Parts: sequence; C-alpha cells; structure tokens
Amino acid sequence: MKIYIIGGGIIGLSTAWYLTEQGCEVTVIDSSDLSDGTSHGNAGMVVPSHFVPMAAPGVITQGLKWLLDAKSPFYVKPRLSVDLLNWTWQFYKSSTNEHVKKASPVLRDFNELSRKLYEEFSFGSNSSFDYEKKGLLMLYQTVHQEKEEREFAEKAHAIGMNVEILDDQKLKQLEPEININARGGIYFPDDAHLYPSRFLTGMIQQLKARNVTFLTGKEVIDIKTKNGKASSIQFADNDIVEVDKLVICSGSWTAKVLQKVGVKLLLQDGKGYSFTLNNPPLRPRIPTILAEAKVAVTPMGKDLRIGGTLEISDFSTKINEKRLQGIHESMERYYPDLVVPFPEKEEVWYGYRPCSPDGLPYIGQVPEISNLYVGTGHGMMGMSLGPATGKLLAEQILGLHKSIDDSLFKVARF
Repeated sequence: MKIYIIGGGIIGLSTAWYLTEQGCEVTVIDSSDLSDGTSHGNAGMVVPSHFVPMAAPGVITQGLKWLLDAKSPFYVKPRLSVDLLNWTWQFYKSSTNEHVKKASPVLRDFNELSRKLYEEFSFGSNSSFDYEKKGLLMLYQTVHQEKEEREFAEKAHAIGMNVEILDDQKLKQLEPEININARGGIYFPDDAHLYPSRFLTGMIQQLKARNVTFLTGKEVIDIKTKNGKASSIQFADNDIVEVDKLVICSGSWTAKVLQKVGVKLLLQDGKGYSFTLNNPPLRPRIPTILAEAKVAVTPMGKDLRIGGTLEISDFSTKINEKRLQGIHESMERYYPDLVVPFPEKEEVWYGYRPCSPDGLPYIGQVPEISNLYVGTGHGMMGMSLGPATGKLLAEQILGLHKSIDDSLFKVARF
C-alpha cells in the first residue's frame, strides 16, 4: 500500500513513523527542505496541563480588549473574508462551558498519550533531543490573574491532574538560581519539554533508515479524484504520482490544499514569534508561561527559547515589532535579573499555527473522499500532540484499534 503524506512537520512525520511500524510504504511530501517550519521554532512543550480548548468562555471578551493594545498577545489582521467571518462565528458558538467540560478530559488524555509516546523515542546517543520531564510553571503577578490560575488549578485537580499552588517563597525553592517577580505560580509536575528541531532532525534520519521516501521542494498544485477517491497528485514541476491513500498534514495550509478537491475546512493561521538565547549565563530551570503576557519560556539543552503572540494574519510575512516588544518587555517584568537583548530581525523566528474554531484538532477521514485523511488544527499544541496524532491517524488508516476516543476530532463537524 502506497501512502503519501503532504506535510513534513511533526504531524506528518509522526504519521509516517507509526505507519512504517505497520510495514507501510510511505512517502512524505513537502514544499520546503524540512530545515524550518512551524514545528521547529515552537516552545517545545509537551503539556497535559493544557486541557482547556482555546474556544472557552471569556476568551472573546479578553481578545477584544487585547485588540486595543499594540503589544498584546493577540491580534486579528482586519480584512474582508467570508472564511474569517465563518470561523469567528463558530468560535463564538463553541466558547461555552459545556464545550470545555466535554473537551477537557479528551485533551488531557490525548496529551498524556503523546507524552508517553515521546518517552518511547530514542534516536541514539548522537541524536539527543533534550527531552526532560521537569513540569510546567504558570507565573502570575496580579490578583485578577491569580484568581484565574487558582480556578484553573481546581479544574485540573478535579479531572485527576497533579497540580501545586505556589506562593513566592515556594517559587524560590523551585527556582533558587533566578529572581522571579511574581505573586505566585501554578506548577504542573507531570509536563515535559524537548528541543523541537533536534527531535525532528532525528526523526527524519530514522524514517530514512526505514526507507521512507522524502520528496522535498515539491509544490502540490492539484489533487485528482476518481470515483470518490484521491487518485493522483500533480506538482508544480509537472510530476504526477498515483496514490493508494493520501494524508494531508500541511498545518495552516491544509485548508488551501483541500480546496483542490472541493473540500472546505474552517482553519485560520495563528502566527507566533520566538527567539532563542544560545547558552545564556542565567536562565529559568523549569519551562514557564508568563500568565498575563501569554509568553512561553523554555530551557532547551543549554539554550533558552522565548515565544508568544497569536496573530490571525492571513499568512503575513511581516514581523510585527510591537508584538515582539511585548514579548521582550515581559521578560524583564518577571525576571528582573535576566539580561535578554532585543533580537535582531534575522534572529526572530515566526510560524503559523493551524487554529480550528473550537480549539480541537481535525483528525480523520474526509467524508467526501474515502482514501483521504487530514491531521491539522492543533493550534499551539501541535508539538505536544504530534506523536499521538500520528498514531491515531495510522490506526484510522489501517483499521486498527484506536488508542483514544476520536469522536470530537471529526473533519466534517462544522
């Protein structure tokens, strides 16, 4: 069986991994050379603690307030777009307590599965990807944010998660080497992190050793269908390949690819920025989210990655310096002794997270086309959910027993 996967990020590579474990012949297609992409520059967090979907009560109200602040963590590029209007309406309809109650245990289990799968990976001593289970710390500075984080901790405890509420003295015990300016924090000891680009490099090497074919620098311009099935892929260089089964894991571009077969998918690009300090003399020990600023701070190997913001930008390639300033300034507010130079433009990474309207991924078969599958819509959780998504897709494609309930992830739910 020839299975083609469009997209060489964490979702596509994980799908290839678990398909090859079942003896499948797999080809991965990507328009890039796989040296960069959304899976490379993210915060590298593997976080069962992130069990609340982005579509939740209060998010829209907070988002509207942030739109008035040029340095805020959220921005929507103004434009006339039917797709954006439809996406926003579905986001509004999904932002309910009922949705959160239904989705939370599923996202928890999905993330926990992924964390367990990460712990099974081993690429050899020369391909370490700096996986560590040190937990995740949520820092807060204001009374309002403390109330929100404590309520979140109660919800986490209610669904069986390990969680600790820390005052400023306990923060010092957890992070004794760095001065933290915060009222307190919420600590999730079971979360983990890794160096994303090193993981992907090791995975590609191992997949090549498993005889996976990589077609890089190949732009897909058309997908032919016949009798309700995808039959072939046509590339910009006029090459054509025939397919038995096709999986589209193209991140934020997945909706554009699906348009070629007449399938509509509500998906928006959530642009984010990051920059990395190489071997800084001082840094936090525990991966951390600065709660008010919505900034992620991750120690990776000997380095420190800092990232944040969510721009619905229509694939803008412009670096919004105001939003970058917001990320940068937050570091001084929370870590007064940490010297963080403002990054030069060439040091800033940006990527597009695929955001669904209800904050849940699309994983599964496209109803209109029996041999076409999709894996996208993970928002900021792509790295965390990558291996579990790949395993679930492989199980669906091959008709195996599913590791997790996938009923909330249906492709045609809007």
